[in-house]
Amino acid sequence: MADKTRAEELYEKYDKGEMDIQTFLKQFGKEKFFYSTPFGEKKDGSKTFFVLKAPDNAGFLPVFTTTDRAKAFFEKMDRAGYMLMQGTFHDIVSTAKKANEKAPLQLGVIVDPGYPQIHVEAKNLDPVIDATR
Repeated sequence: MADKTRAEELYEKYDKGEMDIQTFLKQFGKEKFFYSTPFGEKKDGSKTFFVLKAPDNAGFLPVFTTTDRAKAFFEKMDRAGYMLMQGTFHDIVSTAKKANEKAPLQLGVIVDPGYPQIHVEAKNLDPVIDATR
């Protein structure tokens, strides 16, 4: 089994009660994640939106703790070429909030879909942004 990522270690400490929510979010907000644009093409050439369904007709932008997890996810989703970008969790959540101001579909963020999941619904971005500064 692969070593845990720093983000997974932080979540595990929080989940076990070894860390309060404020400390967890402050540290988690500084962790680096990989992501790509939500729009792209499938391998058959069709254009699609690569987000996961969220409550209230919203979506989750998938972000990943490793490039291998990102590549595996996009392969499973049959995504053609894409570029992986890197940013802190705080910056990614802040960017999602800014995008939501102009977008018809509200986006939250989900970390490592398919693994123990951490997610932030679009309606909860503001308190997470404040806590991860």
